[in-house]
Amino acid sequence: MHGLVIALLTQIFVVEYLVERRGLLHPYFVLIPELLSAIVMLVVLLRLMNGARCYFDWRYGVFLLVLLFTIAFGYAVQDVPTGAMLAGVRSYVKFLPFFLLPAVHRFTPRQLQTQLAFLLVLAVLQTPLAFYQRFIEFAASMHTGDQVRGTLTTSSALSMFLICAIAGVVVAYLHGRIRLAKMLGLAAWLFAATTINETKATLLLLPIALVVPALTMPGKGHVVRRLLPIAAVAALGVTAFGLVYNYMMADYASPISEFFTNTDRLTYYLYTGAANTDQPYVGRFDSIEIALEHTTQDAVTLAFGFGAGNVSESFLPEFDGKYADYYLRFGVGQTQVTQWLWEIGFVGLLTYLFLFYLVFRDSLTVARSKDVMAPVGQLWTVAMIVVTFGLIYKSVFSMNDFAYPFWYFAGVVASRAVVVRQAARKRVRQLPPSWRLAAGEPRAPSAPDGGVAWR
Repeated sequence: MHGLVIALLTQIFVVEYLVERRGLLHPYFVLIPELLSAIVMLVVLLRLMNGARCYFDWRYGVFLLVLLFTIAFGYAVQDVPTGAMLAGVRSYVKFLPFFLLPAVHRFTPRQLQTQLAFLLVLAVLQTPLAFYQRFIEFAASMHTGDQVRGTLTTSSALSMFLICAIAGVVVAYLHGRIRLAKMLGLAAWLFAATTINETKATLLLLPIALVVPALTMPGKGHVVRRLLPIAAVAALGVTAFGLVYNYMMADYASPISEFFTNTDRLTYYLYTGAANTDQPYVGRFDSIEIALEHTTQDAVTLAFGFGAGNVSESFLPEFDGKYADYYLRFGVGQTQVTQWLWEIGFVGLLTYLFLFYLVFRDSLTVARSKDVMAPVGQLWTVAMIVVTFGLIYKSVFSMNDFAYPFWYFAGVVASRAVVVRQAARKRVRQLPPSWRLAAGEPRAPSAPDGGVAWR
């Protein structure tokens, strides 16, 4: 199983780049992640059939049932072509096997450390490639940083990935696994690529990546001592980003300070009024407004959307949705929230937000514990903030290099939270009666809150 995870990470961060951007491998290589998902799903089913324990909170089962019901009901009430149904199911469920895998297969701490270290190596390699793209490959036509995306799908995906990598470096420093000098060097190296690709969200996400790990350290002491050097690094990073951005984009854009202080400019970046005017550019908030205008025309569509895959384009015309022409015209792919509103409606949107709540809660549980996997919980707390922001920033789940790691490590944290809660309840039961009551044990037996091992 560990080898399958490493193969998946190699595929989405390296092989897909070689296929789609370099043309060095056959196009069919892009199907490898789905082949790996099929193998993992088979493993999950076989282990469940053999009576393996499922280390998941029962609420995740509710999420899965509601999501599948939403997709199926949308197909039942909407006119969705067969090809679009297949494409829609594929796009919504292909990540789920890797989400379920940690619930039935206990990865060792060393294996998880190896996986995270491999991701860090991939993140470190993005910086020289980003500089090559900026100053050599696309230098002649460079008027925007959008082409600076390393091996990832978009420049914004690169920045969010590197922000999470920086958070991982900070977590390693806080736990004493690397020294301050090494932390600063690695953070600066990773941060360099985000300063040349014009991803303005970096200014918002970088302080989160640096400060949140300190706030989620187990124990309540020395918070200020931990925060001071990290806050100083955050301030330096934000300043460096502004200076580099202003220098690199001097001929094409206004200074970064003017972007954030000029209300009209910032408003136009997010909302152009395309829903009510002839403005051709559909901004992020415009796309959400347009989605609401079209889905609120009847209650069923508002609740369940037009059907998964029914408002999406495909490489093969046979798999286009009935409303595929809306995709570019109305900016369906501008944000993940927009796509959910179009295809699975408010029920689907709330279902995913429920999942985000569960994973964020479990991330904090693991992060604040004394468990060996507490650093992973701290890192994933930052990642959940980044991904939640990404829901109104990009269509993040349409990108393999973003979605697969999210689902897999969300599953890792969710399954580990079960172990942490079970260990906490066991410690409470071992205390004398008076201490158990002081620790919050109920006087009468009751069902445990979460952390139930299914059979």
